[in-house]
Amino acid sequence: MDMDAFFASIEQRDNPELRGKPVIVGRENSNRGIVTTASYEARKYGVHSAMSVFQARKLCPQGLFVDGNYHKYSEASKKIFKICRTFTPKVYPISIDEAYLDITGSLPYFKSAKEIALQLQQKIEKEMHLTCSIGVAPNKTLAKIASEMDKPTGLTIINSDNLDEILNKLPVGDIPGIGQKTAKKLKNLGIFTAQDITNKDENLLVKHFGKFGKHLYYMGKGEEIPTSTTLRDRHNRKAKSISNEITLHHSSSDKTYLQQHLIKITNKVCYRLRMKNATAKKVSLKIKFSDLTIKTMDKTLPEHVCYESDVYREIMELFNRIDLNKFKIRLLGIKLSSLEFADETKQLDLFSQKNNKVKRISTALDKIRNKYGRKIINVGKNSKITDDN
Repeated sequence: MDMDAFFASIEQRDNPELRGKPVIVGRENSNRGIVTTASYEARKYGVHSAMSVFQARKLCPQGLFVDGNYHKYSEASKKIFKICRTFTPKVYPISIDEAYLDITGSLPYFKSAKEIALQLQQKIEKEMHLTCSIGVAPNKTLAKIASEMDKPTGLTIINSDNLDEILNKLPVGDIPGIGQKTAKKLKNLGIFTAQDITNKDENLLVKHFGKFGKHLYYMGKGEEIPTSTTLRDRHNRKAKSISNEITLHHSSSDKTYLQQHLIKITNKVCYRLRMKNATAKKVSLKIKFSDLTIKTMDKTLPEHVCYESDVYREIMELFNRIDLNKFKIRLLGIKLSSLEFADETKQLDLFSQKNNKVKRISTALDKIRNKYGRKIINVGKNSKITDDN
């Protein structure tokens, strides 16, 4: 189940003046801003998510820009997933507007899988005044492909009757998990459709793509690698690391500008870490330079951390090793790893003992973020939140 132009559709629903018009969710007055979602009217002009606001404005000068309201979108998402659970308890969200539904146990109560899908679409539209597209298939890969085939308000079913026909026409770039670089590499090997993948030897794919080559081989057949792990197990599996990265619109050696982005990333990864009741003992800084070379620096800490001030201090120590007079930076990324969770046998000192101003302020910030959205408030680089003040 995939909502149609989710953020933009909510804005059009709530503001009649936006209906039928090219709506772009993103800050109009920010040349460095990113398009979060574009309505289908705006997509006709080539506007799409993750595009810079500057480029979107050039493609669609008549576009109506709207600042995003994450709290509103999050509340709508919760209600939609609640509707999904009236059809099956096995609902596995993969983003704010998208989820897998395992309807195996629900089939005896309905005429068919198609009936479940139709009723789900109708209920979401009736109660939320929003539309979604649904793909029905034997596995997640095919269901995801099907959900994208007839947007918006689409319903596509893939089964043994039409599988070969669909795979024969499906461009490799439309297969979940295949990005632009992988698609280009596949095309260089003479692989243009999913069907072409199965015509290649599995060992050849593994040779060119490593472990992912095995996944590719099964993807090409519309299958998933056999595993004893269930969908629920994979969904509930604890993260081994938490990371985030930002690609800058223009390569830069401006230390202040780069620090601002590192602060944003630090806020995001630390918030996500605490939401998982986890701490990290290893921090990593990833940098891609303007010549596309990548440098990764790691540091293992003497104790676990989960607060912005601690992580940012360590990240800046790594960052200061870079000679900005020699290089311009295109991408910044932070990863937290060697995680420990509060429910593990070893009790985490940061959760059980740190009764100080750092914890109280971070807890208050997290409550605000949970209610109004993560971006509503952040810790700045000049914040001096320590145990002593």
